[in-house]
Amino acid sequence: MEYDRVKDRLQTIIGDSPLLRSWLFAALDRLFLRSRYVAREIGRLKSEGFNPEYILDAGSGFGQYTVRLAKSFPDATVIGLDVMADRIASGNRFAARANLKNLKFETGDLTRLEYNGQFDLIVSVDVMEHIEEDQLALQNIARALKPGGLFIMTTPWWDGGETPLAKIFIDEHVRPGYTEAETYDKFTAAGMTVKRFEITYGKWGSAAWKLLQKWPMSCLKGRFWMMPVVFLYFIIAYPIAWICMQMDLHADNIQGGGILAIAHRDSQGTES
Repeated sequence: MEYDRVKDRLQTIIGDSPLLRSWLFAALDRLFLRSRYVAREIGRLKSEGFNPEYILDAGSGFGQYTVRLAKSFPDATVIGLDVMADRIASGNRFAARANLKNLKFETGDLTRLEYNGQFDLIVSVDVMEHIEEDQLALQNIARALKPGGLFIMTTPWWDGGETPLAKIFIDEHVRPGYTEAETYDKFTAAGMTVKRFEITYGKWGSAAWKLLQKWPMSCLKGRFWMMPVVFLYFIIAYPIAWICMQMDLHADNIQGGGILAIAHRDSQGTES
């Protein structure tokens, strides 16, 4: 499955309309389990009194998480960074129309990131599996953080064995994911200390993913005329998938399809 084609089609449909983009974000929040994990972590930070000045969404895409961060931390300057110039331009027009004055989007490549000690929080949602030079990207992210600054990352999980189904299903991935040991090693080499490592998309989350992403996306591949049928399917499947997602959020998964890693930059960080 080539998700980028689907994203491009959605970009054309929603344009810069604040209403359509808000509807899209609301739909993505409900359909994707990773959105719930990210929302949970943002909620935890707010409840702990976290008060950032600068936040970076590293690989912002449509800006779903960038907008959430801007609304959750209205006193912070939030930057969404992405390699797709058209999405950046559209995101800035949307931010202006939605009157989100603390939000801006910039075109950039994480392997060429030049920020130095600026951000209190960097979030990267399902981005690293698309970057060949991921270690370089992680080093740049660590350098962009203030000493002690937080990094929240989601990416596919891999047990080191045979290539998982997610790698086969999604064409744009350059690696199957990270093992737990690899995550700790890569973060340490970049100058960050892992505070928490959590496996997501366990048996319950995997069931939700199949119900809400794999099966309907496979059905729509090249057949957008089937959208009404898929819409009716969602009405039936969503309540079951919602229960599965809630179960996954509270499960102690020993294997799964994704990971949530939270780290902070070491006091000296990395200068490489």
